Amino acid sequence: MKSVLALLLLTSVCKAAPISISANGSAEIKISNGEAEVSLPAEAKAALKTWNPEFVVFNVKDYSKSVLDLFKDIDPKAVPVGFIADLDANGEKDVVLLGADLRHQYAVALLKKNKQWTPVKVYSWTLTDIRSTSLPSASDPKQKEIGIPIYVLPAQGEHAKKLANKTGIQVETYLGAAEVFEIKDGKAVKFVVK
Repeated sequence: MKSVLALLLLTSVCKAAPISISANGSAEIKISNGEAEVSLPAEAKAALKTWNPEFVVFNVKDYSKSVLDLFKDIDPKAVPVGFIADLDANGEKDVVLLGADLRHQYAVALLKKNKQWTPVKVYSWTLTDIRSTSLPSASDPKQKEIGIPIYVLPAQGEHAKKLANKTGIQVETYLGAAEVFEIKDGKAVKFVVK
């Protein structure tokens, strides 16, 4: 049984975006050679591993062309697996990552306060074989593409306006519903525009 779990973990890690330790102590998420590169301060990476040692960030290559094109339209530097922004309005840059362990998928925020990093689960779900989800193509809905259907981005539109001085976390399914969360008292809370 342990060898099967190790094989599953190895398989998921091989498809994961690597998380490296930042040389300059700041967080960065970018695309290089078609893959997401996540760089975190050593303390943030350690906090993430303490929260969930099996958590790995999704790889950009596991997204369909239509999802990646959507991100290019929003911001050419944006990636579907995470972003960096001040989530709790304390003047510090926080990190949002999207990934999975062997059982669940997660959107997780790494909050920075007083040089300490705290992981906060924003949302979790369980989709079997999420990387093989069939999605309609944006250019021709009769055509299908294969890829991860869920992505994260800073809150958009009316949600962004209402949150004012902090950035909301938008967890969205391709061609489906979006849910927006805000960080309140160190927790992720669903944010509804009233």
